[in-house]
Amino acid sequence: MFKRILIANRGEIAVRVFRACRELEIEPVVVYSQADREALHVQLAERAYCIGPARSADSYLNVNAILTVAQAAGCDAIHPGYGFLSENADFADACEAAGITFIGATAEAMHLLGNKVEARRVARSLGIPVVPGSDESVDVPGARKIVHEIGLPIMLKAEGGGGGRGIFLVTNEDELEDAFEKASAMAEASFGNPRLFVEKYLPKVHHIEIQVIADRWGNVFAFDERDCTVQRNNQKLLEVTPSPWRGMTPKLRAELKDYARRLVLAVGYHSVATVEFLVTEAGEPYMIEVNTRLQVEHGITESRYGVDLVEEMIAIAFGSTLRFTEENTRASFHALQVRVNLEDPQEGFTPNSGLITRYVSPGGPGVRLDSNLSAGYEFPSNYDSAGALLITYARDWQKTLGIMDRALQEYVIGGPKTTIPFLRRVVAHPSFRAGEVTTTFIKEHPEILRYTDLEPESERLAKLVAEISARGFNPYVSLGEYRSKTTPKLAHFQPFSPELSEAARSRPSPYPQGDREDLLAFIRDTGRIHFTDTTTRDMTQSNHGNRMRLAEDRLVGPYLDSAGLFSIENGGGAHFHVAMLANMTYPFEEAREWNAFAPKTLKQLLVRSTNVLGYTPQPRNLMQLTGEMICEHYDVVRCFDFLNEADNMAPIAEVVLSRPDKLFEPAIALSRAPWFDVNYCLQSAEAVVDMTAKIMGVPEQTAVRRITLGLKDMAGVPPL
Repeated sequence: MFKRILIANRGEIAVRVFRACRELEIEPVVVYSQADREALHVQLAERAYCIGPARSADSYLNVNAILTVAQAAGCDAIHPGYGFLSENADFADACEAAGITFIGATAEAMHLLGNKVEARRVARSLGIPVVPGSDESVDVPGARKIVHEIGLPIMLKAEGGGGGRGIFLVTNEDELEDAFEKASAMAEASFGNPRLFVEKYLPKVHHIEIQVIADRWGNVFAFDERDCTVQRNNQKLLEVTPSPWRGMTPKLRAELKDYARRLVLAVGYHSVATVEFLVTEAGEPYMIEVNTRLQVEHGITESRYGVDLVEEMIAIAFGSTLRFTEENTRASFHALQVRVNLEDPQEGFTPNSGLITRYVSPGGPGVRLDSNLSAGYEFPSNYDSAGALLITYARDWQKTLGIMDRALQEYVIGGPKTTIPFLRRVVAHPSFRAGEVTTTFIKEHPEILRYTDLEPESERLAKLVAEISARGFNPYVSLGEYRSKTTPKLAHFQPFSPELSEAARSRPSPYPQGDREDLLAFIRDTGRIHFTDTTTRDMTQSNHGNRMRLAEDRLVGPYLDSAGLFSIENGGGAHFHVAMLANMTYPFEEAREWNAFAPKTLKQLLVRSTNVLGYTPQPRNLMQLTGEMICEHYDVVRCFDFLNEADNMAPIAEVVLSRPDKLFEPAIALSRAPWFDVNYCLQSAEAVVDMTAKIMGVPEQTAVRRITLGLKDMAGVPPL
């Protein structure tokens, strides 16, 4: 067996081949571009070599650089994975010339089957049906001639293309020349081959493929079909084996497997290959291409059969006899793969990149995950958007779907947008679950792209907390991002309301209302301690966040109103912030409601001197306008200044003291500062009295009797 294999690829497939090498006790050597220096396959490897800058042409497509590393590292073989150089015949020849085994198809086999035109020719010679079209590459006049023979619509396809790229749909002959130029330019840029051929466009078909593997000694094994029908822009999104489509009969399956075996035997092929077909609703198959490499979706075949195709590729390249036979290789499971790409499906599947801030992978029975992602990884924008391949498998199709439902819910990728929420919608769709889909499924069901649960609940909540902390408010209230129809809701709230007697309801408050002088005289003369309940303010901003709203206030208000309290402090401070920016309610409307369902008890409000009901100082005229609004709804106004500057309270004091029916309660802010002592408190109290006397135009002895003086603990922390 080989001693050392260089993996000429990146991302998920590089990790996949790396693991196969380790299991075979073969030393893996990896290469990477400058953009991939932190990639998972590099982190896993003991031997990793940088082969150039980020651009693929200068790194992963740089044949000389790859071969130089392979020779310097003493590698016996190179595994190309899929994509990049995996179907490059010149690279296979260069490996052979360098005395290094290319783990894959021979250059000759690539020319015969990897080229779509040549593959069509071989298939026709064997009596295998192909899609009507041109037998060779064509120019514009040639394409127009084919159109007249087979009719529209047609597909312009790159001769050397793959992965669903280099394909243009033409529905009008007037579009032909322009489409041809664009398709040819794309083919040249993507595959280094501008030549095109023509195929009849077949709408509403099933995309079915057969995985085959063959050795050098003429042994071939064909696995059961993979259904790759769910696509967008001719690129696969989900793959299933066996096909859940009712039209996939045992007869059709046997026919497709026979076609695939005959194709590879005809050209002396050895290694893995995939023969792809389009099958009509009537069950008529047409061969469209042969992929002379490992496929992205090979994992579901491995899961169905319990085999390792990468390991077998390596063994066959070494010269071993194929170990799979009809007697020892039986299908046991259904398998489903979804491609987790870093894309935004709602923006035309636009690729996303950036830092993976959080990564929680799914697991448990029946789950396989092939991934190149991890928390802290800066996903590069230089390559395709493939992030992970999530596979689930079970003894039956419904169980396989159930495991996938669960796995997609568990999967958390923070940072760039992914296809996970889109995939959840596809997997949940009745047509997909029933196997009744064609290649136009995504186009015919735009509702699949209408979703709001962009991220898992845990990720959304973490993001929400961070944004509220940074902004000071919830920017997503009522916008639909953090709550959807599927978000779990609290159970129905059934409040417990003890009996409140009619006597308690009708008992009037002992405190005079409507006249400040009478109220102050009562407070002074009763010789009692008077209580203010601040819970109804504080519970909306501190104890319960924004969970307590007017509906809850209506439940507790009548009880508080019958408790004989001096006042209920139900407004002010951060309450206004929470109400307006989180609860989306208007605090003065709440105050009006309070006065209706708790009419007996004085209502009290807390004011932050110049900040009033906010967090930044307000101009004097705005303070006074706000003060007038406060006096329309509240009886007692408690006002404090953090620095105990009495003059900062004056604009509010002027408004409240001008109303004979309102009580002003200036409060001294408490502190643990070393200079905060009895003398400081007395000086602050004198300043408050002096301010009051000046506003009312009375002596200080009189001013003392026109207010109540309070103490304000800052955040519940009194001085030591």
